[in-house]
Amino acid sequence: MSATPADRLRELTFRLEYAPDGDRITTILRQHETLEFSTIDVVLGTGSYTRLVQLTGDPDAADRLQTALEDRDYCPRAVDPEACGGQWSWYRLECAPRRRLIYVYADEIQSCPAVEALAATSLNCGTICESRHCGQTAWWRLLMRSDEAVSTLYDRLHEALEDEDVILEMGHLGTATEWHGDGIVDVGLSGPQREALEAAASHGYYERPRESTLEALASTLDVPESTLSYRLRMAESTLVKRHLERFGDGHDGSSI
Repeated sequence: MSATPADRLRELTFRLEYAPDGDRITTILRQHETLEFSTIDVVLGTGSYTRLVQLTGDPDAADRLQTALEDRDYCPRAVDPEACGGQWSWYRLECAPRRRLIYVYADEIQSCPAVEALAATSLNCGTICESRHCGQTAWWRLLMRSDEAVSTLYDRLHEALEDEDVILEMGHLGTATEWHGDGIVDVGLSGPQREALEAAASHGYYERPRESTLEALASTLDVPESTLSYRLRMAESTLVKRHLERFGDGHDGSSI
C-alpha cells in the first residue's frame, strides 16, 4: 500500500518567564548562568507522554539540578508542583560530568498545570513538545499534526497561569519548516552565549563594516569586555562545529 505524503506539521512557540524565586528549579538555574536543561516530550494519548530530559552545565550545578528534579520524580515544571497527579517512572540514559540524559514516562495524568500535561490532555497524539530552560526563562516549541486544539491549549494554559507569578508570551503559530532538536541532539548554547550573540547581531556587530564595537556591546550588556569576547568565541565555535557536523563534507568538527 502506497503512502500519500502528508502536509507539513504545524508549529506553536511561546515563552514562560518565572518569578526569580518562584520555585527550587528557578533558584538553582539563576544561581548558575551556564546551567540549563532541555526536554523533548511526545504525546502518546490523553494523559500520557514520554520525555527526554537533558541537563548541561558545571558538574556541581548539574548535580544540584538533577537532585531537585529526581526529588520530584521528574514531574513537569508546573506552576504549582504539588498539583501534578499521575504515575511517573524515569531511567538514566547518560550521566557524564557536564551532561545528563534521562528518560521519563508519565501516565494517568490527572491535574497538572504544566505545558507537557496540558498538551497531553489537549492536543493530538504524536504532538512533540520541545523546551529549553535557563535562568527564569523557558522557551517552548510544539509540533502538531493539527492546530485545531491550540486555542483550547492556550485557554487552559492562560487559566493555569492567571493567578500565578509566571508571564506567558506567545511567539507564533505557523507551518513547521525544520526540526531543530538542539536541546537533545547537541549541547547547544548557554543562556549567556545566546544573549551575547543576539545582542551582537541586533547591534550590527556582524555587519560589514561593523556598526558596533565589542566595548560598546559589553557596556550595553553590563559585562566585562573579556567576558563578552569569551562568550562570543565559544558560541561561534559551537555553531561552526554544529554546522559542519550537520552539513559538512564528512568532517565531524572534532579538529576545530
